Amino acid sequence: TRFFFRSVLSLLLCCEEHAYQQFIGCAFNNEGQVSRFWRYGYDGRDIMHVDLAKEAVVATSEPGQLLAEERKSKEYIKRKEARLVKVCSAVKTVFLKSNNSLSRAGKSAVYHSKPAVYVSSGGEKDQEYLKCAVHGFYPNIIRVRWTQNRRPVYFGVSTTGVLPHKDGTFQMISYLSLSNVSAQSVTCEIEHLSIDGILRIAYGKSLTSIKDTSDESEASLSLNLMNISQET
Repeated sequence: TRFFFRSVLSLLLCCEEHAYQQFIGCAFNNEGQVSRFWRYGYDGRDIMHVDLAKEAVVATSEPGQLLAEERKSKEYIKRKEARLVKVCSAVKTVFLKSNNSLSRAGKSAVYHSKPAVYVSSGGEKDQEYLKCAVHGFYPNIIRVRWTQNRRPVYFGVSTTGVLPHKDGTFQMISYLSLSNVSAQSVTCEIEHLSIDGILRIAYGKSLTSIKDTSDESEASLSLNLMNISQET
C-alpha cells in the first residue's frame, strides 16, 4: 500500500493575475517512507523541482531557468531536504497519533461523514475574498473548487489543504480573491464519497445538491501541516 500526502503553498500576485506555487510531498508504504519531493509551479505550470539525488534544482520550463539558477547552491538544497524530512516526519506523526493511522487510511472506508459547508466573505476594500469552509468530512479524499457559470475558477484561489480534526474527521478551507470576480457570480462546489453528486453553495444562498453526470473526476489526498510561507 502506498500513501501520498501533498502540501501546497500558493502565493497570489494581486492585480497581475499570476500564481506561484510550491508542492511538497511524502510517499509511504508499509515499511516506511519511500520518496519525497519539492516542486514549483507558476500559473498552473510545472517550472522546476528539487532533485535530491543530484543535489540540484532542475528547471522544467523557460520561466524556471532563472529561478533555478538563483537556487543552485548546495546550501539551498540542504535546507529543502531538511525541511522535507521535518514535514514528512510530522505527517507520519499526525496519522499515528490520530484515529486515522496510516494502516487505517489505506483501507477502504466503510464509514462516511458528510461535510458541513459554509461560504462567507472577508477582507478590506480592494482585498475582499470569499471563504468556503468545509468541516467534518471522512474519509479525507475530497474535491473543493470555485466555479463561475459552471466553469472552474483557477486564479485568485488558495487553500489550507486538508487538515485533521481531533474527532477523526477532516476540514478544509478554500479562499477566492474578489479582485476580478463578483461574489454573486461564483459558487463553491464539493465532491465527496458521502455525497450523492455535487454540493453547490453560493454566497448568501442555500446549499444545493445535484447529480454529477459528467465524466470529469479529480481527487487529491492533501495535508497542510506546517507554515511554509517563508520558503522560496
